[in-house]
Amino acid sequence: PYNRQYVTIAVYAFLVILASAACIFCLLNYVNVLGFFGSILKILSPFIWGACLAYLLNPILKSAEKLLGWISRGKLSRRSSRSIGILLTYICAIAILTVLLRIILPQLVESLTNLIPQLIAWINTIPTLVNDLVTRYNLDLQLLTQNDTINAIVYQMRQTVTDFASDLTSLIPQLFQLTSSVVGWVLNLLIIIILPVYLLSSKELLFAHVKKLSYALLPRGGVDRLIVLTHTANDIFSGFIIGKILDSAIIGSICFIVMALFNWPYAMLISVIVGITNIIPYFGPFIGAIPSILLLLIIDPQTAVMFTIFICILQQIDGNIIGPKILGNSTGLSAFWVIFSITLFSALLGPIGMIIGVPTFAVIYMLVREMAGWLLQRKGMSPETGDYASAQAPIIYKEE
Repeated sequence: PYNRQYVTIAVYAFLVILASAACIFCLLNYVNVLGFFGSILKILSPFIWGACLAYLLNPILKSAEKLLGWISRGKLSRRSSRSIGILLTYICAIAILTVLLRIILPQLVESLTNLIPQLIAWINTIPTLVNDLVTRYNLDLQLLTQNDTINAIVYQMRQTVTDFASDLTSLIPQLFQLTSSVVGWVLNLLIIIILPVYLLSSKELLFAHVKKLSYALLPRGGVDRLIVLTHTANDIFSGFIIGKILDSAIIGSICFIVMALFNWPYAMLISVIVGITNIIPYFGPFIGAIPSILLLLIIDPQTAVMFTIFICILQQIDGNIIGPKILGNSTGLSAFWVIFSITLFSALLGPIGMIIGVPTFAVIYMLVREMAGWLLQRKGMSPETGDYASAQAPIIYKEE
């Protein structure tokens, strides 16, 4: 006779065996599996980048719609407000991009063009500096007094800089020539630009479809909880990414203004480096400051010392005033977990991982915390962390 309980057990057993077999197959053929998923990601990359662009443009769209609602006093329909808002969002994005290309890019190219001859001239002085040190301090270092070795090193350094300069001058024409002949690259670019229009115009519909499918496949209570967690994760991620971009733009602008006032060399190049690397928490200021200081040290040691003092003051202002005002405690992570997340995701995803590692780990941390609290409550236990600390060694909170 038909027994529903046995059939259910058999189905679950089959699914477990199937999942186990799939895991074993993936482990044994992980190279091919990674290659397959890499090919899929490569195909979907324009859609992924388009979705990321839409996510970054969404706060601008929300602000534009609020502004339109205030101007029209609520008389503008939602469809019209959305269409005009998307148009204003793209105008704002294009304006920002135009400013970057028309103001920042030429100064960057000029800075790099002027920097390369100075680096070559500095490299040419290395043999004289080494011989002067050997003579002045009567150094008995055979390696340093071997002119052939020094000249070989200097030649290699000069050749490297020269090759870099040659590649730099021919990079832009080659890039335009290459991209103009590759139809696929143009199509991907069009997808990245156009896709956010559809995503932003129908974001409520897409969310409703996902919500409807989730309720159809999963228990209602679990979906309700998942929606709350999704909104919280979005607040964490968007708050950190948008806040960090704004914070870094302010820091880069302040750096450029101060360097321009003091007439320090390569103000735009160094300010861009400081601003971009400032997006990376904790390590970003050091990543941007060290090469900038070394660059100034080659040109003018006194300026390098003054810039070092300035950048230390600027990072203190950012860490204690500007950053907390903009970001607040958007991630809820301690310093240990921030450093851990940056180290982990930088090893997995490279430079991009250093940027998105903190908010991604904050979302994972939140999900684990919520799951642990839910499981503890099912067991009738307290979800508060302080209740599990030793009475002899209670937790020290920041407020104390």
